[in-house]
Amino acid sequence: MITPFVPYPPGQSPLRAFYTTTAQVLRLSPSLAPGGGMTTAWNALSAIVDPILDQPGLLACRIELGFLRPGQDQPAPFVAGRVPDRIGVCYFDLATDMNGNPFVFAGDRLSCVSGPVRGTFEIRNVPDVAQSFTGGHHIEVQVIEVGHQVGPGTPTPFPGGAP
Repeated sequence: MITPFVPYPPGQSPLRAFYTTTAQVLRLSPSLAPGGGMTTAWNALSAIVDPILDQPGLLACRIELGFLRPGQDQPAPFVAGRVPDRIGVCYFDLATDMNGNPFVFAGDRLSCVSGPVRGTFEIRNVPDVAQSFTGGHHIEVQVIEVGHQVGPGTPTPFPGGAP
């Protein structure tokens, strides 16, 4: 008798030793105002997306800027009048809920909180699961830098200015 595949979290990836960046996973959350208007905000996830770190919304990852996977990632668009966005690939462990659904989706943002890479990066493509012989090994996804969020403790945009 053949049973259907049952997804399970594979645990720690052998690539974990190369994860040098810790990022906060942000998701766009809309809310309706009493007058009927809508406001949106990027809120940190409250789920544990990295069981090794065991902190809500924090993810250990490796962001390789300037690297594109041939045949999979979109090249950087030409821009005029501003600095081009940094584009790269992000690698992190496969973590799923009890139903096998991943925690990190297309449309989420990764705000780097520690490590050699700084900035806020958006995931615009569906994350790819790299397969091993027994199941999912790790996640690879293209990330594109977006404008930084100004908040308490961030550097001021102009000398003497307040955020």
